[in-house]
Amino acid sequence: MISILLIFIFSCLVSLIGSLQLGPVNLFVINSTLQSGRKTAYYIAIGGCLPEFIYCALAVFANSYLLNYEWLIITFKIAFIVVLIIVGLVFYFKKQSSVTIKNDIHVTQKPMQHIFKGFSLAALNPQLLPFWMFVQVYFNSTKFLEIQSNLQKFSYILGAGVGAFILLALLLQIVSKYKQIFLRYLNNKYYFKALSLLFFAIAGHQIWLLIGL
Repeated sequence: MISILLIFIFSCLVSLIGSLQLGPVNLFVINSTLQSGRKTAYYIAIGGCLPEFIYCALAVFANSYLLNYEWLIITFKIAFIVVLIIVGLVFYFKKQSSVTIKNDIHVTQKPMQHIFKGFSLAALNPQLLPFWMFVQVYFNSTKFLEIQSNLQKFSYILGAGVGAFILLALLLQIVSKYKQIFLRYLNNKYYFKALSLLFFAIAGHQIWLLIGL
């Protein structure tokens, strides 16, 4: 029982720390908190953490099989780069308009659309599968974190998703609390241009990693 709890805690911490990098889901959560309110951002956060469960489960149950299909991971990397560039272009050509604080009660909610947006951005992240495969190897090399039983596997997968959601929820709360400060940047005429450059930079980094292979 103790090992199951430890695996969950460490998996959760690893996921939380690993999600600290500035990625497309994090950027969308920040932008949605400012423009659409916390409820919309929460839906995106929920969708953004779902792939953590999926890829972690694949790492646990199908890692030996997936290692024989490197082309699948490369395909995900290319698709991820294309999506980043498209999103970057959308923000680059988006017209800037003055934004004021919106109350969640006045925002028309379409939960599944926002959840799908967060899910699709995170699902195409090519780093998730190899990341959780590496973490699994590390856990299995540590005696008190060995993942053997089905309960231990479930605990490992659960921690992966919960950690990612905690990070996104904390990010959402911070942005919401200091919304006035963030709105100063949002109302800057170069905000969307800067946001697009961030997506282009992430895409460029992914291209560099892909070529490096």
